Amino acid sequence: MHKILITGATGFVGRYLIPQLVNAYIDAEILTVNRNVEKAKELFKNSKCKHILSAEYKSIINFNPEIVFHLATLSTSRNDMEIIKPMLEANIEFGVHLLSALSKCDNLKLFVNVGSFAEYRTGTDKINDAYLYAATKSAFRNFIDYYSNLAGFKYITAVPYSVYGSNDTTKKIIDFIRESLSAKIPVKMTKGEQVLDFIHITDVVSFFIKVIENMQNIIENMQNGENFHVGTGTGTKIRDLAKLIEKAENKKCNIDWGGLPYRQMDVMRAIAPIEKNNIIINWKSKVSIEDGIKL
Repeated sequence: MHKILITGATGFVGRYLIPQLVNAYIDAEILTVNRNVEKAKELFKNSKCKHILSAEYKSIINFNPEIVFHLATLSTSRNDMEIIKPMLEANIEFGVHLLSALSKCDNLKLFVNVGSFAEYRTGTDKINDAYLYAATKSAFRNFIDYYSNLAGFKYITAVPYSVYGSNDTTKKIIDFIRESLSAKIPVKMTKGEQVLDFIHITDVVSFFIKVIENMQNIIENMQNGENFHVGTGTGTKIRDLAKLIEKAENKKCNIDWGGLPYRQMDVMRAIAPIEKNNIIINWKSKVSIEDGIKL
């Protein structure tokens, strides 16, 4: 029996992942850790799923999970004074409290951290954070490393690239481009020269399912803290993405290219190195950007 703990269950990835887990693992027990338990109960009514508040650490210890998917995050490109406290609370403080509770769980085998491609502004050879958000994700890795060594569980970091799909909880670049199709006033955007790796939400979820299937292989054969870059391995320039959407919708985008400046340290090129994914967990993306836009 798999005992799976998930944070951030009511977010974009969690909403897709949990139904897939319920279907894939008949005997699984799923515990979600939430700021809003009522919302989680409304979304996931299956009897396999139990839902608790973020601060119910004793319940986490009693549940004693085998694997943890830490999806919870506060994601934003802001770096103003007002965002610092809530971002540190969400991306550092909550996670450290969670790890402290998990360090008392003798059944825990694998902690799946979720990073950001914005941690690799200048390439995947080393971390070079593009935004304050990315810096908090990078900093949190040190805490996972500490508790992993303390308690003896293994951890990996999944690094999703530009995730898109229907029912997203926050607007993404694809949403702004789509909105421009019916906009009377041109939508202001940057020059659109960024080359990004757009991956559909169904592919991201299938990656996490594969992690469970290959958990023993990861534990036995991977270095602790190993990164898995979750993308298609193909880059698409944002201007070209707009053209693909125009073709799919048979409409013209109304975009003011260059109406907004690039961010101070914007990510201009982010394409996932994907070779390891197929070798280690037999996973690769299946949805092309053209098919994903149609979906």
